[in-house]
Amino acid sequence: MSVRLLDRMAPAWLVISLLGTCVFVITLATVQRPTPVWLWSLYGLALACWLGFAALERRAPRVAVGSLLACLLVSVALIGPAPDGTPVLLTCVALAVVCSQPRLSSRALAGLLVGTFALAEVGALAWGQDTASLLGDPAALLIMALTGLSWRQHQLQARLHAEYAALDERARIARELHDVLAHSLGALGVQLEVAEGLLAERGDLAGGLLRVQRARRLANEGLDEARRAVAALRADVPPLPEALAQLVADGRRDRGLEVEFSVTGAERPLSAGTSVSLLRIAREALTNAAKHAPGASVSVVLDYGTTVSLRVYNPASTTEADPGHGLIGMRERIALTGGTLTAGRSGEGWLVTAEVPE
Repeated sequence: MSVRLLDRMAPAWLVISLLGTCVFVITLATVQRPTPVWLWSLYGLALACWLGFAALERRAPRVAVGSLLACLLVSVALIGPAPDGTPVLLTCVALAVVCSQPRLSSRALAGLLVGTFALAEVGALAWGQDTASLLGDPAALLIMALTGLSWRQHQLQARLHAEYAALDERARIARELHDVLAHSLGALGVQLEVAEGLLAERGDLAGGLLRVQRARRLANEGLDEARRAVAALRADVPPLPEALAQLVADGRRDRGLEVEFSVTGAERPLSAGTSVSLLRIAREALTNAAKHAPGASVSVVLDYGTTVSLRVYNPASTTEADPGHGLIGMRERIALTGGTLTAGRSGEGWLVTAEVPE
């Protein structure tokens, strides 16, 4: 179980510990007199085991569970010999908390439930309890057991959701890093290829040095962007229009793209996941435009309407775009935010549209 999940559950366990302690203290304070010393001793042992559980539940969970089980055993064993319903109340509290323990397996809980009910009934029969006790005590124990099991199921579901969220976050980080590295390494390869041609074929040292310096800058920017991509999934990202404007500026400078960028509608804040997804889709679309129609003009439009949409249009694409992993990755990315993506011919060019219901 994650630390965050435990922190959220801590107040609930504090309330349970306090309420259980109050029930134990008040119940024992109202025990009928006279009471044999040996019975008081067992009551005291049950209370000590409960207090041990309450004190150690956060520090030493396994020891705490053992103390709780001892409390349950002592309490249920007193149901028969005790002249009143004190052990039943104590057993109800201990049984509810035992059944709520996600650390115990389903088989262990089933065995504990069978043993608890059997011991309670055997004790009541052996000590000659009346019919009302023989029927009422198991009913009370059953209700408390079901209450505890319901809380246990809630905890298990919370743990499962936390694990799914962690896996989803890892997948998103891996996807972002893949896209960042693919873009950075692709641009870096282009610059190095040009530098090689300038140096090997033309002997242009100045031009080759300029391309190598640009490649070094791209490598540094790729590392910085990889760090930002990871941080963006856990914190706030820059406003999407600002991030897209920077992306367009980078495309003009590093790839020689002619890009027109515009924003329509009233700007509003978006979730980090949506901003990162739309930004990566824009990057992939610009990369494809540079690959399939170098030198052609590209338009990027971010529209804040009833939904947030991003349109990247290349009016002079001469090559049918290959769906490949790029388009598949874009669709998977936008689907994680509840959005949709379409890509295909539009007039004489190629249009990519991503739409998110935010």
